[in-house]
Amino acid sequence: MRVARGAGVAGALWLTGSAGSWAAAPHVSAEEFASGAAMEAPRISPDGGRLVYLSSSTGTRLIVLRDLHTGQVHSLLHGGGGSFRATSCSFKSAQRLLCHFEGVLHSATEPFPVSRLVALDPDGGAVRVLFQNTSLGTHAQYQDRIVSWLPDDPHHVLVALADHDGIFPSVYRVDVDSGGLKLLVAEHPPVLDWIADHNGVVRFGYGFRGDSALYVTRNGTDDSWHALETFRRFDRARFEPLAFGVQPNQLYVVAPQQRHAAVWRMDPTDASDLQLVFAQPQVDVQALIEWPSDWHVAGFQYETDRPHIFYLDPQAQAVEKALERALPNTYHRVIDATPDSRLLVVMSSSDVVPPRYDLFDTATGILTPLGAENAAISPAQLAPMTPITVPGPGGTLIPGYLTRPRGAEPGKPLPAVVFPHGGPHARDSWGYDPLLQLMANRGYAVLQLNFRGSSGYGEEWQDAGHQAWGTIMSDDITAGARWLIDQRIADPRRLCIVGWSYGGYAALIGVVRNPGLYRCAASIAGVTDLGPLARDVARFYGGAAAAHESTGTDEAELKAESPLRHADRIGVPVLLVHGEDDTTVRAEQSRAMARALARQHVPYELVLIKDGEHGLRGPQMRLTLYRKLETFLAENLK
Repeated sequence: MRVARGAGVAGALWLTGSAGSWAAAPHVSAEEFASGAAMEAPRISPDGGRLVYLSSSTGTRLIVLRDLHTGQVHSLLHGGGGSFRATSCSFKSAQRLLCHFEGVLHSATEPFPVSRLVALDPDGGAVRVLFQNTSLGTHAQYQDRIVSWLPDDPHHVLVALADHDGIFPSVYRVDVDSGGLKLLVAEHPPVLDWIADHNGVVRFGYGFRGDSALYVTRNGTDDSWHALETFRRFDRARFEPLAFGVQPNQLYVVAPQQRHAAVWRMDPTDASDLQLVFAQPQVDVQALIEWPSDWHVAGFQYETDRPHIFYLDPQAQAVEKALERALPNTYHRVIDATPDSRLLVVMSSSDVVPPRYDLFDTATGILTPLGAENAAISPAQLAPMTPITVPGPGGTLIPGYLTRPRGAEPGKPLPAVVFPHGGPHARDSWGYDPLLQLMANRGYAVLQLNFRGSSGYGEEWQDAGHQAWGTIMSDDITAGARWLIDQRIADPRRLCIVGWSYGGYAALIGVVRNPGLYRCAASIAGVTDLGPLARDVARFYGGAAAAHESTGTDEAELKAESPLRHADRIGVPVLLVHGEDDTTVRAEQSRAMARALARQHVPYELVLIKDGEHGLRGPQMRLTLYRKLETFLAENLK
């Protein structure tokens, strides 16, 4: 059996629509919501003349090249062959593309995730699956972990790769033309991840073995590795590495500032002096924004009720001001650029605008549309997300979003859906979500809460949900359901709970713990039994320990908080949907729940989707889910 690394459980203006109109939204079919993206992850060539992107709108996933001068388009390669699926392609040089593929393979009866790195020419020729015919990489699980793109070297990248029996990766310089390898950094247990500096020198590593975690660093290629920091794996580290700055001894890290994640600079040679770079007083800083022309740190992303980017870089600040004028009421971000930063590929979206892409010429200020993931759906067909705050247990104020269907009459209770997020240590965000919009388009009010245990709101908020899957987190979700009824938003006779992953678990434990509150429950790829969860993810390196850390180990508590163990307390219809190749939550979790419901004569339907992974990303997979869910809700909420 392969051992997986990681926890495993873990031109036009587009305006948001007005919530004040009583006119009903035009019907959008399930097929339109589930359709594959016409354009996804576009990247521009160094000369600015070509665009490579992924397209699934025909039902077949393709890697596509467009000539930006002539408009000619041709397909280079199938991006969805067998169990593999292309996730992105980029120009390594004007003559060579690199494409990431993710997939699922089976060892005995268990699926496990894998990745591959494919190089090809812009005319579709000279296709090479890197590492495929080497004794080192033929069976290695993850083969696309690029440590440095080496932007000044048109022929090489640095890739972290473990051998087929190993966990701890070495770093190789890879020739993207010939596939040739040169070892640069040998494996250094327990290091699992490597970081290169701005010059492409690997200088930082981090990983764990058992309970012990370690940071190692060095000054350069001629220096030996030394331990910078040691700590227990599940203790909160003093800092977490992000990326090197332009200066040689400048490392950006995330560390607390008044118990919220902030970005600091430090010298990696001693880690003694952290200098604050950026913080937000109410929320965590979520990520660095690296400028794609040369990957220098240009800004930081954070979320309040909407996502925001704060730019340090004067050039990026000027671009942001121009984009704010051209793309109002959207979240937008530069996702690629020519080396001189004259031409920028910009992604923009909102709650009622699926992601769209434009080419921005910084010299002329002209914004030219490139395409959209789903141009067939207009903002007038979608329902705006409204930020709300819900009173929770003990006076806790829980942030979230309420989406009311267009045309809803104010003050008239609606059929409604409580829609908890997955993770559980994740968060709901303002933005386009096809499943959310499908439910709103069918006339349901939808509540999403960032209950305690969610990320983004600081240590105290997230820690409050520690080992509290079926208690504190569930209590907050229940408070949201009761708030919907108290505020006369939801008709108490027509309220359902629907969730994905942890949200699927929350849906099932919600109907166990609150008889009479909900009229139905739908679990998509949900956990149903906490006890076996650690065994289920033991095939992932460190997975069992991560599961125990998340859920706890007390057997009585795990049984008490497992929906599977309380099927006799469920008195409403249940829909279970699961991908058969889910490597995050085994499909057996839903199968077992179906058997338990059958023994208790609870109405249920189990839908197993062939080849489906945890995200059910294929258009046909999504269509199956959407059709089943809309039928289930219509039958139970009338």
